[in-house]
Amino acid sequence: MKTLTLSEKELPFDLDLTFSCGQIFGWKKSGNIWKGVHNGRIITIRQDNRTIRYSGCDKKVLYHFLGLKDNIPEIYQSICTHIAKFTHEKQDLFFLERFLLSKGIRILRQDPWECLFSFICSSNSNVRTIGKRIGLLMENYGTCCSIGENLFPEPLAMGAIDEESLRKCLTGYRAPYLMGTAEYIITHPDFFLKISSLSYPDAKKELMILPGVGPKVADCVLLFGFERMEAVPVDIRIRKIITAQYQDIIPGEKGTKTLSYDTIADFCRSYFGPYAGYAQQYLFATRDVRQELSV
Repeated sequence: MKTLTLSEKELPFDLDLTFSCGQIFGWKKSGNIWKGVHNGRIITIRQDNRTIRYSGCDKKVLYHFLGLKDNIPEIYQSICTHIAKFTHEKQDLFFLERFLLSKGIRILRQDPWECLFSFICSSNSNVRTIGKRIGLLMENYGTCCSIGENLFPEPLAMGAIDEESLRKCLTGYRAPYLMGTAEYIITHPDFFLKISSLSYPDAKKELMILPGVGPKVADCVLLFGFERMEAVPVDIRIRKIITAQYQDIIPGEKGTKTLSYDTIADFCRSYFGPYAGYAQQYLFATRDVRQELSV
């Protein structure tokens, strides 16, 4: 395996936290080695303190994929500065605690198609079911690289599968979404290039044209596939955290029982600043995972 030694500016970094915090699917851990697909390649990665050992890609690809260019102390300082501005210098001890528990996380830079495919598959599911679903789709329709190892199905492959066959891969109501999205990407080959050139609001609207892509999936794709750090995916866990900890300081929302998706996401951008996506991931990573793992 090749090696990459992390410098001080590339720390903190925690491979296990990064791959287990809900931002990527289809990767599996065996011993201390993570293995999965990125940008049409099978990659293996392990971490031994400051040393990253890897195979299946070159250093430049790995460095970008793992988000190692991100300066975590600067990101944290930016978040704290915006919190202080919002609260008039009042400390947020709740967020500080969550950051200290999860500061080794990086936002991965995923392939846009693989990210989009994965998050359509992930809707309204627990971690185990998502893994089974994606595994079956890769096994049945992904290009075979070696014995027992397949890539994510390409749009052309997904567009050629009938709905009944897709449902056999545990996709359920998501089957026509996967088919429709694949067909759209096939007929609009410059779609991802277009998304990368748009502003965050316009890119989100464009993504939501796709079947099965609502606000949450669109924000996941923008954050994890396009480096839009202002994107804040709001699922039931983040909704509970924001409602419990911050509802009283959300402008005009004190006493409101149910906050809208946009209200929560807009608050996070105002409160945490341009790295609200990172802040969201710190909060998400420290949620109580016992219930969803037991399903």
